[in-house]
Amino acid sequence: MNKWYVTPSPRPKATVKLICFPYAGGSAGSFSSWPKLLPDHVEVHIIQLPGRGAHFDKAPIDNMDELIDGLVPNISHLLSNDYVIFGHSLGSRIGFEVARKALALGLRAPQHFFASGSAGPQRQCFKDRVYEYADPEFMLELEKMNGTPKEILEHRELMELYLPMLRADFKVAGQYSYQGKTTIPSAVTVFYGKKDAVSTKEIEM
Repeated sequence: MNKWYVTPSPRPKATVKLICFPYAGGSAGSFSSWPKLLPDHVEVHIIQLPGRGAHFDKAPIDNMDELIDGLVPNISHLLSNDYVIFGHSLGSRIGFEVARKALALGLRAPQHFFASGSAGPQRQCFKDRVYEYADPEFMLELEKMNGTPKEILEHRELMELYLPMLRADFKVAGQYSYQGKTTIPSAVTVFYGKKDAVSTKEIEM
């Protein structure tokens, strides 16, 4: 069993693989309903990083390079076929790094790259080291971002389980900034909401 991704609805005859990368703190459940909305020739694979779901037994990874080095060998077979990447927030940055690594290894580029809710990869996500905040302040930031359900934030035992994973994801997001010049030869679509804390200029960079 490959714990690095989940395939909620296997489609052996599919001709395109849609690889989904969740936001910081996200899990396979973030995209589990998507197969029902997509045509039969698309098979959905959802990245499941260490520290969550069936991958809960492994320690969360808090460094982008280490994360990509662990992830890509486990999904290289997906990158050897026609595939599309969809990443939301931190997921779009991880997806970008996966595409860069695929090119460096001589694998295929994605047919299309969908980035959602994130500025360009050269922009840092946070001005402050949110991931180093004490638990009460860190949880307050999580509440402000509206990315963690209130019932989980208020459940002490659950938060004790989730905090290491959340801190690791936020550290990856907070420390990552790409300053290279790699061009991915793929069509790109960028999504963002009117209330996102990201400007149009940042999205276009």
